Amino acid sequence: MPKVMIIECSDEEADRLVEQIKSIIAEPQYQPFRGPGKVYEFGSLRIDQPKREVTLHGNAVKLNHREFEILGLFASHPNQALSASFLHNAVWLHPDSEHGEEEAAAYVRSLQEKLGLNKSNPTCRIVEGTCAEKKGCCFTFLVD
Repeated sequence: MPKVMIIECSDEEADRLVEQIKSIIAEPQYQPFRGPGKVYEFGSLRIDQPKREVTLHGNAVKLNHREFEILGLFASHPNQALSASFLHNAVWLHPDSEHGEEEAAAYVRSLQEKLGLNKSNPTCRIVEGTCAEKKGCCFTFLVD
């Protein structure tokens, strides 16, 4: 018979516990970034995780917290398919399975718009489909 444990704690403590549980059960190759940060450069796109800044052609791009986290996941896993459900579980503290994939997909579309990744012949792009035999979205850097 399954056991149920009731934990009484503040919202802050609950968020911390959820993050700890997620880090234990998450797929290791898709761990969200948790460290001092890296700087990624893909042509004219620069992602500075320590400063939480994104620039495109030297101009700052304003991203909200979730857009930045999703972009960081794409940058740290180029050419790997990241499903909308994975993105949602990795970025949201309390993922809502009812709206998860739709919400993550909306943030991916917002990233494409803000970074111009949906324009013809961009240096970088986010593509939907299958990458490395997995279904999801892939971040691809095109070499000239």
